[in-house]
Amino acid sequence: MDIEQWAEIGGTLQTSDGVHRPSRFSAFLAAGMDDCGDLTVIDAGCGAGLVAVAALQAGARHVVAQDYDPKALHDTARNVTRVLGSRARARLTLWEADWSRLRPMKADLLAVNPPQRPAALLPAVPQNQRHLHDGGGPDGLAAIRLVLRHAGAGRVRTTAAAALRFDTREFPGWSAPRCVAMTELPYDPAWRALVPDLLGQVGIWELHRECADG
Repeated sequence: MDIEQWAEIGGTLQTSDGVHRPSRFSAFLAAGMDDCGDLTVIDAGCGAGLVAVAALQAGARHVVAQDYDPKALHDTARNVTRVLGSRARARLTLWEADWSRLRPMKADLLAVNPPQRPAALLPAVPQNQRHLHDGGGPDGLAAIRLVLRHAGAGRVRTTAAAALRFDTREFPGWSAPRCVAMTELPYDPAWRALVPDLLGQVGIWELHRECADG
């Protein structure tokens, strides 16, 4: 399915107060999960579970939905059951943890749509939503660095706003980022300082864990 179809599904998902509602970035990542057949996948920071739904629909052997918020895990479980049914729910594990505890969970692929608004943009975010977007740090990439530092998966797939210049960054222990998809998406008004017309490129990037020598 394409981004618009996943955005439509995202709009139907149960999302509790304080849980991240599926965004266009989330829908873009969901649309890129069609290669997950027979893989074990982690949906890191699952929110309402749109990416988990996409991976399960694509035939993932098993999906681990991870979030620090138990309400997000509850929403994800209900949404998977409602959209895909009980058989898909049986291939879903819920994991309440933060990203510093990712290491024990081994998987073929970890997918994440991380908080990526640079700290300077946060004052433009409504106070009741700020906790959902905090974590990008000065350059917007602190959250994905945290994921990469602790991930136990062999591959990590992430969204990144083009304005963050993700392709120019180096991440110790990981391959250079490889772009697997790029598209133009509308941005939230909080991005205006970096994306003045609020329409810009967003990439899906994949990194592979590098094997230590010897």
